[in-house]
Amino acid sequence: MKKNLMPLLTVVLLFCVMIMNAENGKGSKSSIPYKSPNSVLYGKDIIMNNVPSQNQRNVHVSVAFNGWLFAVYTHSTSTNSGYGILKSIDNGITWTVISDVSYPGAYTAAGVVVAGNNLSDLKLFVAGIVEHSASSYTVWCDRRNAQTGDLENEFFSETSTNQIYDLAIASDYRYPEYGITPYSLGIVFSKSSTLDSVILVTSDDGGYTIGSRNVVATTNMFFRKVAISYGICNSYDEGRYFVAWEEMETHLSTMGHIWTGYTDPLIFDPIINKVKLDSMYSAYYNVCFNPAISTQFNSSEDNSSGNLSEIVLFDGNYNPGDNDLLGMYNVQAVGTGIASWQQFYIAASYDDEMESDINFDPIYNNFLVTYFDSTTQQLPYIINNMNLVDPYNWTEISAGYNDSSNLSYPYPKVQTDQIFNKVVNVWSAEGSGGGVGMFDAEFSTYTGISQIHQSDVATLEGAYPNPAATKTSIGFTLNNQAEVIINLYSIFGQEIKLITDQSFNPGKNIVDVDVSNLPEGTYIYSLKAKDFTASGRIIVIR
Repeated sequence: MKKNLMPLLTVVLLFCVMIMNAENGKGSKSSIPYKSPNSVLYGKDIIMNNVPSQNQRNVHVSVAFNGWLFAVYTHSTSTNSGYGILKSIDNGITWTVISDVSYPGAYTAAGVVVAGNNLSDLKLFVAGIVEHSASSYTVWCDRRNAQTGDLENEFFSETSTNQIYDLAIASDYRYPEYGITPYSLGIVFSKSSTLDSVILVTSDDGGYTIGSRNVVATTNMFFRKVAISYGICNSYDEGRYFVAWEEMETHLSTMGHIWTGYTDPLIFDPIINKVKLDSMYSAYYNVCFNPAISTQFNSSEDNSSGNLSEIVLFDGNYNPGDNDLLGMYNVQAVGTGIASWQQFYIAASYDDEMESDINFDPIYNNFLVTYFDSTTQQLPYIINNMNLVDPYNWTEISAGYNDSSNLSYPYPKVQTDQIFNKVVNVWSAEGSGGGVGMFDAEFSTYTGISQIHQSDVATLEGAYPNPAATKTSIGFTLNNQAEVIINLYSIFGQEIKLITDQSFNPGKNIVDVDVSNLPEGTYIYSLKAKDFTASGRIIVIR
């Protein structure tokens, strides 16, 4: 990172403002990338759970308010299938298996959401589809204690004699709809019958009961993949769930139509303003698949149209063997803005681009996209501002954050980390037994968190471990002997203690920090050596 020569107080105040904005959900309206374009802060790929006999697919990840990571994937062996739930409290460096279920049937889809703004109420929601037999399918969602991993309740379950194809799950816990306590959940799934249907079930009491079950759409054709997102802005602070889904014309079709709609006026109301998006894309009509959806969610701000923005991405196969990554966006997503849908390309080169995922960052108000370029075997990461003034030109943050080029069906995912205001990614690489769940993040290096600040005087290398429960160590390197002052502050700028004020020799130095008596939370430390000043964050957990 660039060296920082601001005075100590300015550095601390800037960090405090940034963190308080992150925690309050308020951020700049300008388009500010997470890091400088084309810089590389990603570290090595991390295998989340190395089980060579498992074919790990459908990897999803969710990030808690305190930076804890939770992941879920489906897996299969030669004799059975199941799903795994993983947890990491050290920013993805190591992962613990919370649950690993194997079953004679087939687990075909999975999803995960971690919700809550304090440890005492931190809940993990894991959803999936299991095929018991050719005439018995169940879609379900469990609620777990996120601290212990213990199962509390299977709060939703629906069994069908017809196939249940796909599901997706979302929550509004960061910006709950007005009147919802403590937050809501939305689960969308597709199922076959005489008329195929897309179903949306919602919980308005934090995953204890199901408050509504609405039929999103029916068809005499065939519904397949689904996607869901929560959207809210200042002018439409009720909040809504937005859904996208595939419609195939025959049961053997691999391409078809892409639809979207949203609940209105509240999260548990029926879906309205349903639009067949590919009908506006004449060259790609009925050759689209794999929808991904994201909506602006920031209750304190509107976009430049006084509304909220929605993006639906999907694969298009206009030229056989050459998938393109397409999109439709609407900056008047709520209300009468059906005619405001506009088309654009994410990637439409001679490369084979596919399997996109999209999310929204409410701090800098950017849309975040990752996808699979199967020609180059890379997983790019790009961003664009919520106003989409130039929807065809996205800022490339990484041309390919993955180290391994052994990819077949990675289906990469992107999520935001509220502690670092950066992103985490998961995907499936190819291993000896099939797919292998992989992790990397913008703040990741070979040893974990990257908080490196460098000048010709010193290099601040960050704190490790981080988060920490009792002790962490701050590493720094001096080019020459210098007096070093390190202070610890609260996120409000109050000095907590002086960590060190003494002379250190040239080379690498480490200072231990006792955090055992500090309450849980985020703290700022600052280092000053001659004219070099830099800061970092320490997260204290219990």
